[in-house]
Amino acid sequence: MLLLLGAGVWGLIVYKQNRPNPMWVPLPINPEISSEKRAEVIKELTARLSRPELLLKVSQDVGLAKKWHLASDEEAARILGARLFVQVGEADGPLGKVPSINIGVTGKKKEIGVSGEIAMRLMDDVWKILDLKPPSKKGR
Repeated sequence: MLLLLGAGVWGLIVYKQNRPNPMWVPLPINPEISSEKRAEVIKELTARLSRPELLLKVSQDVGLAKKWHLASDEEAARILGARLFVQVGEADGPLGKVPSINIGVTGKKKEIGVSGEIAMRLMDDVWKILDLKPPSKKGR
């Protein structure tokens, strides 16, 4: 009986760790921007962030090949390209909810740390693509 109970608990833990858990960074935008303009920005960001050379650089910077137990950074970049998303969302602002563009990656709950690193690393490129100055990082 204890073995069955132990196997059930272990199975539940494994199940919960493999549930989907996307990680993203919201980029607040002006609420007065039209939906066509938002769609245009999302399309442009998706196209520029999906470039193989950028994905390869992100893969190398984060060390995805090692963390995902893959043979090469090229393979990690290919998988990262499949997991990447840019979508419309909402972010908490000083005056309440504001529209945002969410840039992130899909992943499992057990990969939450790596997914967060990837999302933050992608934001470095987003600031360059949009030609904006990134906000100052706390503690630096």
